[in-house]
Formats: sequence, C-alpha cells, structure tokens
Amino acid sequence: MNKIKEHGLSSQEEAFTKYSVPKVLLKFIVPAALSQLTFLILNLADAFFVGRTGDTFQISAMTITFPVVMLASCIGTIFGAGGNANMAAELGKGKRERAKTFSAFSIYTAAVVTVIFSFLLLAVKEPLLYTIGANENSVGFCKDYLFWTFHIACVPLVLSQVFSQLFLAEGESQISAAGIAGAGLLNVILDPVFIFGFHMGVAGAGLATCVANYISFAFYLIMYYTHRKTTVVCFHLRYYRVGGKVCMRVLSVGIPAGLVLLFMDVCDFTRNYYFNVFGGQVELAAWGVVQKIGNAFMQICVGIAQGLRPVVAYNYSSNLLKRVRSIINGGIAIMAGWIAACLVLVALAPTFLVNLLIPSGESVPVAVSYLRIWIFCIIGFGFVELFNAVFQSMGRWKISVANTVINKGFMLTPVMVLLANWKGIGGIIISQPITEDLTAVVLFIIYLAVMKKEASSLE
Repeated sequence: MNKIKEHGLSSQEEAFTKYSVPKVLLKFIVPAALSQLTFLILNLADAFFVGRTGDTFQISAMTITFPVVMLASCIGTIFGAGGNANMAAELGKGKRERAKTFSAFSIYTAAVVTVIFSFLLLAVKEPLLYTIGANENSVGFCKDYLFWTFHIACVPLVLSQVFSQLFLAEGESQISAAGIAGAGLLNVILDPVFIFGFHMGVAGAGLATCVANYISFAFYLIMYYTHRKTTVVCFHLRYYRVGGKVCMRVLSVGIPAGLVLLFMDVCDFTRNYYFNVFGGQVELAAWGVVQKIGNAFMQICVGIAQGLRPVVAYNYSSNLLKRVRSIINGGIAIMAGWIAACLVLVALAPTFLVNLLIPSGESVPVAVSYLRIWIFCIIGFGFVELFNAVFQSMGRWKISVANTVINKGFMLTPVMVLLANWKGIGGIIISQPITEDLTAVVLFIIYLAVMKKEASSLE
C-alpha cells in the first residue's frame, strides 16, 4: 500500500494489487473477453445477415475475404498487446511518463503500418482472391466487401483495438470494452438496413462494418479527451520514441501475439486454396460457417488471455510472485470452464449453431460435420493463448516467439498441407486439433519449469 501511495497510482491501478484474486480476474478478464466477442460480432453479424440472402456466392465471399480482413486485426493485436503489457509493467514500477512512450509508439506505428498494408493489398488483390477460392461469380462480391472493411475502415479498426488494449493496461476495463462492444452492437443494427433496406447485399455488410469502426474509434478519442488529465494513454508526438528499447519491447510482446493471427491467416489462405481444389463454393461456404462459430469460441479464449496479461505483468514487475501464481491458476480455471462449455454446446447442438448463420441449404449438413471435428482444437488453442500471455507478461518473450513460430508456422500449415494431400478435406479439418492440442501439452510443461525457476530465484 505504501508503494502505491508513493507512486501516486490511480484507484484503477490499485486494483491490480489490492483486489482479491477472483475480483481482479473478473474486473479484467470479463471486459476483455466481451470486447473480443463483440469485435467478432462485426464479422458474425455480416455472416448472419448475408446468409439470409440465400446466395452461395455472397456467403462464400465472406469466407474468402476473412483472412484478408484479419490482417488488420493482426496489426492491431501486435501493437495493442505490446503496448498493453509494457504500459502495465511500467505502471507497476510507478513510471507513468515512461508508460506514455509505449502508448504513443503503439498508436502511431500501428496507423502507419496499416496504411502501408492497405496500399500493398490494392496491388495484389484480384489475383490473390482467385488463388484463395474466388471465381467469376464471387470475386466481385469479395472486392465490394474488402473495399469497405479493409481499404476504407482498416485504420479505425486497428486503432480501436490498440486504444482498447491501452485503456485496459491502466485498469480502465469498462472503457476498453465499451468501444468494441458498441461497434459490434451498431453493426448488428446497420447490417439489415444496408443489406436489405438498400439492397446492397454483401457490400452493405461491409459498409455497416465500416461505419461501426469509425464510431468505435471516435468513442476512444472522446474517452481520451475527457480523461486526458489523468490517463496514461497518450498520443502526443513528444512522447513518441523508437529507441530506448520502446520499439523492441513492444514488438517482443506484440509479435508473438500477432504472429498467432498472421500464421493463422496463412493457414486460412492455404485452407481456402485446398477447399477450392478438393471441393467448391458449397464447401467454402460450409467452412466459413464453422470458421465464424469457431472464432467466436476462440475470441473468448483470446479475451481471457488478454485480461490476464496486464494483471500478471503489473504484479510480476512488483515482485509479487505468490500473487502472480494465484492469478495464473485462476486464469487456468476460467479457461478450462469456457473450453468445457464450448465442447458441450457443440456436442448437444451443432445444427442449431450452424442454422444461426445458414438457416437452410446444402451447406448445412457439411458445416455440421466439419464443426463436430474441428471443435476439439479449442482445448489446445485456449491454453496456448493463456500460457503465451503469461510468458509475455513475465518477460519470457523468447518462449512465446519460439512457440508461435513452431506451432503456427512450422506445424499447423505444413501438417494441414500433408493431411490435405493424404485425406482431402477430412485432413484439412483434423489438422488444427492435432497441432493445437500437442502444443498445449508442451507449453504446460514449460510453464511448470518456468514457475519453479522463478520460485527458486525469489528464495
């Protein structure tokens, strides 16, 4: 408590060390998880309403463009997660001015990188779309959707993610979640207006997402302005630093988190290619439904890990190892409970879940068969996310990088290619459960070794 007073920390920051473990986990994990889920609603809502058109080519266009749109989310994750962990760590040391440099770096660098990616996509968009599954009937829908969701709305999308993580780092969990949640709810309202009211189809879904992203970004700017005298979230240019280990520290945490999405994107591109080779638009549409349902489950896992990250980083930097261990154990219990709920839900009601996005059609039974197999990867995915967040928070970024590169880079896509050529579409579906679950077992063993070493060092 004396340390908190000495450093002049806010009441929000005091929550990191003063709240009981269950209370601090609820304060940070619940908003972070809801934030991730409502971010995905932006895409789920599009899929839900486009599915109501009954047009297979518009539905498959959503599947084909998903990995392209997720490139923007990957950038947001890199700079959001990197800024989050380092801001929390600096606040744990009482260095508020130093924390602002991580905020400014994350915001400006994320914006510049996003603009560069948008221009690069313009140069390769059409041949890329044909490579990953588009045909003459769906390519126009793909380009219409990407125009609004990526080229026009990519910067506010990325910066909303970054701001959400930065506010979370200083304990403003409600502000963190509200901006993303508002965007998701607004998208649900606007989708039917543009898709059916203005008869825009999939382009209307893209426009609704675009508007929602801009409003979300405006919300965070307003929150920054109203809290500017107390917040550590900052984008004054005078705080922008690349040196002083600012860039290195942000990227050392952010790249492992972002690489997960990047390698998953590579996997999605490859998967779409093989679906196009071994199947067609029906199979692509069916996989798109499974992908949306699965990502809803996985985004909650990501949210649990994101909520855990700043709490562990703050307490670890304050040398409260016993509390850190209790917090991690609580996070493991929450993750296990969510994974069990996902498995039970899919076991009991797979057709219901699929029908939420596609009410009828030949893609429905195909999607149900895919979902029954794919769901087992949620076990490994959830714990891989959790242990990666723990390692990043404790400065063990090399473990996180190595795991991400080996699991998502050297295992997932190569294993999928091997099994696809051996078992066709069945091999594609089973590849992720195999690689994710094996990786989780290895990371758990490494985690036990790391905590044992930390305990020995403290003694």
